[in-house]
Parts: sequence; structure tokens; C-alpha cells
Amino acid sequence: MKKILFLISAFLMISCGNSEEKISEDPADLKALNSNYELLEMDGEDISSQGFILNFEGKEQRLSGKTGCNNFVATYKIEDSIVKFNPHLGTKMYCEGQMEYEEIFGEVLPEIRKVKISDKDLIFLSAENKELLNLQKTEKSE
Repeated sequence: MKKILFLISAFLMISCGNSEEKISEDPADLKALNSNYELLEMDGEDISSQGFILNFEGKEQRLSGKTGCNNFVATYKIEDSIVKFNPHLGTKMYCEGQMEYEEIFGEVLPEIRKVKISDKDLIFLSAENKELLNLQKTEKSE
């Protein structure tokens, strides 16, 4: 009887511990996104304080948002398990101390080729698997 209780207990502990978050590496899953994300890291640097908010409209394959100072829009396409962003268009206001990250964002976006998608996070990678953008879904999207 003790062995049976032990086995049941062990099974319950193992099954409760396997509630891992699903992570997809299929860029086609971007088509299902319709959410706002905060940009936390760009090219390995923490920029969470810069206020970048990105809005994905998956059906239209469009990305828009605010880069701390300016607004932007960009389109992307998914072909052969690769995602490619077109150069973004944006407003050209000047904001003291915030322009550096906007320029880097414009350079990083066309380098994206791969993505990792989970319930809360998006991670965009280069063709060489270098992490370029790390985003987290905002509370307003949930």
C-alpha cells in the first residue's frame, strides 16, 4: 500500500512540474499576433527604460509603435521559415537623449530572420542566432 501511495505521489509531483510554457520557433506564428509588446533589450542592451512599445498586427504582417520619441510603422514577410522586416517609416521629431536607440532600432530591424514566441515574450534573432530584440507582452494586451 505504501508503494502505491508513493508512486501516486511521485506521479502527481512530476505531472505538476511539467507545466512549461510553450515556445514556438515558427515565424508563421507571427500571423496570430495582435498584441502590444514592450521592448526590453535591443542588441544585448537593456533599454526597458526607453519606452519602446511595439504593436504587432499579424494578419496584416505589420509592426507599428512608439520608439520613445517617434512613431513608426514597418511591414514584414514570412518565407521559408524566415521573417524579414522591411525598413521602417517614422516621424522625425527630435527628442534630446532618445535618438540613439531609435537609430539602432532602424539598423537592427532589417537584420531579423528568426523568432522565438511564447505566451508572454518575443525574441527576434539574426540569421546567426544572435539575439537582436527581446520583447514582453504588455498588460494591456492580455
